[in-house]
Amino acid sequence: MLIRFVVSNFMSFKDETEFNMLPAKGNGSRQLTNHIKKTKSGVEVLKTAAIYGANAAGKSNLVRAIAFLKSIVINDVELLIPQSKRFRLDENYLEKPSTFRIEYEYQGIHFDYAVEIFKGKITHEWLYLINSVKKSQEELLFKRDNNEVIFGDYFKDKNDLIFAKKFLRKELKDNETVLNNSYLLFDNNKILDKICEAFSQLHLVFPNSIDIDFTKSVLLGNKKLDFTNKILVNSKTGIEKIVLRKIESDLFFGLDDVNFKNNLIDELESNIQNNTSTTNEKAIVFTYRNKDYSFVKENNNYFVFILCTKHENSNFTFDFHEESDGTNRLFELAPAFEDLLYENDLVYIIDELERSMHPLLAKELLKTYSLNSKTNSQLIFTTHESHLLDDELLRRDEIWFTEKKSDGSTEFYPLSNFNPRGDKVLERGYLEGRYGGIPFLGDFSKLIIEENPL
Repeated sequence: MLIRFVVSNFMSFKDETEFNMLPAKGNGSRQLTNHIKKTKSGVEVLKTAAIYGANAAGKSNLVRAIAFLKSIVINDVELLIPQSKRFRLDENYLEKPSTFRIEYEYQGIHFDYAVEIFKGKITHEWLYLINSVKKSQEELLFKRDNNEVIFGDYFKDKNDLIFAKKFLRKELKDNETVLNNSYLLFDNNKILDKICEAFSQLHLVFPNSIDIDFTKSVLLGNKKLDFTNKILVNSKTGIEKIVLRKIESDLFFGLDDVNFKNNLIDELESNIQNNTSTTNEKAIVFTYRNKDYSFVKENNNYFVFILCTKHENSNFTFDFHEESDGTNRLFELAPAFEDLLYENDLVYIIDELERSMHPLLAKELLKTYSLNSKTNSQLIFTTHESHLLDDELLRRDEIWFTEKKSDGSTEFYPLSNFNPRGDKVLERGYLEGRYGGIPFLGDFSKLIIEENPL
């Protein structure tokens, strides 16, 4: 569960800006008490957050900042914070470091991790284990000052410690984290394994981003589509189900693609020889013209499988590019909501939840998750959709607003900072500007240039 995230000098974030999932005291705190989960360390954490704000206020930048930190931890980025990613509306900040800090709880392990980056180099990094918040019990795992690393007492009896220190002293690169390296250097270390695993369970969904792992699992036959089919049917899209259409490989690939096809055959045959020949191992996923397909061997013949939709009262299948943007958005979000409803210890952060969807449909999706008291994962999303401002779905401390300050930087604050009466309609108050987070528009009538009369 995400507890707290703090960022500075990154995109529209100037000074340290905090977003958290901590329940407020007082105003609205008695609502939806089943939305509060308690960690082993004694922290109460909310299960949902909705982030509102005007265009260009910085909502999506929060998602990008968290995604950037994740990419650093899993060592998936080469150039750290180029000048274009720093806060550029104040030239002084081009000579200041960017900082990221995340407080997180995963499978009973509560940790506090931070990294500071200056001109493409990691200058500071630290990791603490939080054992008890009430008793202020925290334990240093490591801290870094440039390329000098100090490990806490937790590692003093570890057999790998001497080797790890020597390796990091000689091999640690400026753009690599100690966390990622330590995970690789210390064998069978439960704490480090779980902390790194936590980042893999932190999922970020941007507009037009298909879940590649989900699509591959479906194409390989490892994932059923029951939940996705139910969402598409209940949303009255006209789709009966998603199907895999099979085409002979010779018909799928033209003469110009013979070499591409032969390479797929070689790869598939190599996989079959190196593994036990089960059905799933007789298939591989490949990308062709920006689309994903599976290449399958059946009875010594090769086929291409395509993910398609089948509509009611029709025997034809349709490609996803023939479906509406709303249908494609549902397909993007279906894996996320299936995980949120049925899996534990996952965090999904979705940018523009309602994108291309009818307001009632977006609200129904949120309702399915929000009112389910058995969920043990976390949903955070950005949105413009005022219909979701509903006391029956969201606590007031689960509703956040972004505002662009006079210097162009982003600030966050929760609705619980205000004191709307219990009978007040939140949607109306938001649209009337009582809580901020809405655009202050200029005079659009001036865009119309009247022709001078003759």
